Amino acid sequence: MTAVRLISGGLIWVSLAPLFYSAMSASAKLAGGHLSVWQISVGRFGLGLLVVPVIVKACGLSLWGQQRFLLTVGGLCGAAAFLLLVAAFQRIPLSLAMILFYLYPAFTVLLSPWVTGEPTAKIAWPFVCGAFIGISLTLWPYEASGALNLGHLFAVIASVFSALTLLLVRRLARENNIYTLFFYLCLAGTLASMGPLLMQELPILPGQTASWVEVVAVAVFSIGAQLSINQALVRIPAPKVSVMMTAEVPLVAGFGVFYLGEPLGWRLIVGALLIFGCGIGLNLLPTRSTPD
Repeated sequence: MTAVRLISGGLIWVSLAPLFYSAMSASAKLAGGHLSVWQISVGRFGLGLLVVPVIVKACGLSLWGQQRFLLTVGGLCGAAAFLLLVAAFQRIPLSLAMILFYLYPAFTVLLSPWVTGEPTAKIAWPFVCGAFIGISLTLWPYEASGALNLGHLFAVIASVFSALTLLLVRRLARENNIYTLFFYLCLAGTLASMGPLLMQELPILPGQTASWVEVVAVAVFSIGAQLSINQALVRIPAPKVSVMMTAEVPLVAGFGVFYLGEPLGWRLIVGALLIFGCGIGLNLLPTRSTPD
């Protein structure tokens, strides 16, 4: 009976996580129209920085954790991924940015031997190649017309940083609780954004009510997403959670196409299906344990 409740509770949390992440991405896209990347970032990470220590103290857990240098590196990688993704949202369609960002399962496979010491299985390579064929298809119209810009590059680099973050989390989770990992992400993101925020020409604080609502929405949905996926990971195996998280792609892409009126061509659809399908395939592959 306990196992049934554990799984059913996990299904609820794992269903909420992609919804929260999708809402966060959509809010960041809307906020990016009239706010700087730094304002959005401080809003997202600053609220987490205030909330997480309270949760950790209430649970009686360690806040600063073990291997603090790697925790800091992981936090910086996660913050960089978010900053670059928001910058991509400001330059290219939301649906395209999310499709490019979801190359991170392929980059995770490529980087895994160096970060976690886990070798790449031969069966993973067709999925990796399929994902990069998908990105070529998706970007081909922009390459042919010379319309490639920094937004495309930012989305791909954000994918690389996201892969590094996931691998470091996998390595650090052996000795640290999930809230400590989130705390370092919020700490690194806030510190990395505060300097540029203070030096920007725009006002530091948003000047419109709508802007405040959008920043708060990004922050609240971010915390909801992080806590949901953490709760899901406690109850359901990580590969299954990763597969469920890919639901974020069609949700965010649908918001971009149907609400924001972004273009939808056959190359984008086919490329997205390749990247999406290969990402699911990579998440379903069995993982190899590192030797102790």
